[in-house]
Amino acid sequence: MKNVFRPFAFSCMLFMTAVCLRHAQSFYVEPSYTSFHFYEKLTHGLPIKYIVIGDSIGRGSGSETSDKKWYKQMEKKVFRQYGASMKGDYVVQSGATAFEGLFKLQKKQPDNSVDVVFICFGENDRKYMKAHAFSLLYESLLRKAASLYPRAEIITFTESSLPNQEFAEAIEKISRHYNASNIDMRAAFQHSGMTVHELTKDNVHPNGSGYEVYANTIMERLKQHIQKHKKIAELKPPIHENSDMEFDVVAEFSEQKGFELEQNYLVSNKKGSYVEFQFYGSILGIKLLRSPDGGMFNVFIDGKFYTTMSTWWPFEKERYLYITSGLTNDLHTVRFEVTGEKSRYNVTNASVIRLSSIIMSKKIENK
Repeated sequence: MKNVFRPFAFSCMLFMTAVCLRHAQSFYVEPSYTSFHFYEKLTHGLPIKYIVIGDSIGRGSGSETSDKKWYKQMEKKVFRQYGASMKGDYVVQSGATAFEGLFKLQKKQPDNSVDVVFICFGENDRKYMKAHAFSLLYESLLRKAASLYPRAEIITFTESSLPNQEFAEAIEKISRHYNASNIDMRAAFQHSGMTVHELTKDNVHPNGSGYEVYANTIMERLKQHIQKHKKIAELKPPIHENSDMEFDVVAEFSEQKGFELEQNYLVSNKKGSYVEFQFYGSILGIKLLRSPDGGMFNVFIDGKFYTTMSTWWPFEKERYLYITSGLTNDLHTVRFEVTGEKSRYNVTNASVIRLSSIIMSKKIENK
């Protein structure tokens, strides 16, 4: 007798297989690209958001055209290599130090959408501070970046023009501690086969060819990290004490002579004019307006001469300048006194000082 149940059983089996496949598809979850870190986004060709915190080299000064800046060349190379578009934000200023970068970063809001942070300081810092002070400020800056952008990789540059080995070692040590990627552009220049004259505009700022070396070196490092499945940078216990540094701004002066208030600045061009502030803590900076008619002023801390500073700049720009660090965590007095002299770059007939406020390390209350 013919088995009539065999076709029916086969049909049931086909039906159950279809049901199972349908249920299996309903349980499939598309990968969450928003959870991908920087290197995963690169390999999948996904859009990348980056931020540059730096000085004139960070902003690409020296390039003949805007498309030859290091980050613009990097964007093109990343798109060609990985199909990933890149969009940048720039916390940069010519002449800036890590102090100014940290102060500006303090005003930024946390952003989980940032994929990679580039930090570019050192060349200017060596002119105004010793290696230990730079190391503390640089670590504070890196830690601030890591806390604001917790999902981001951090890539630090040892600038191609940095001659001070202590500063270079501080950048490398701090980067390694936080698993950030440090790229020594000095070595990249040396291995490029070209001279400093061929790679720079003025022996300091790279030209388009120099920034191409920057971009190529970045690409080589990204490829290495992808191959080795590198983990992104992360916050760890600090190297330096008090490295989660924050600043307070003090606009109220304790005494002044010869200054007048104009558009939120204390202004004077009279030799001997002065203004005094009281501040607390180990670090001191100043908020001022630099301009083509900027003059010179002397800085006295607790009654002793410390340094002479200039407010000259080729165009008007509010700046946040480092003065000193390493002071005792006590109450101090600073006096800014007009010298009446012009900067050697000032070609105007004026010599004007425009001060706004002082910047001090935030006082840590005893608990």
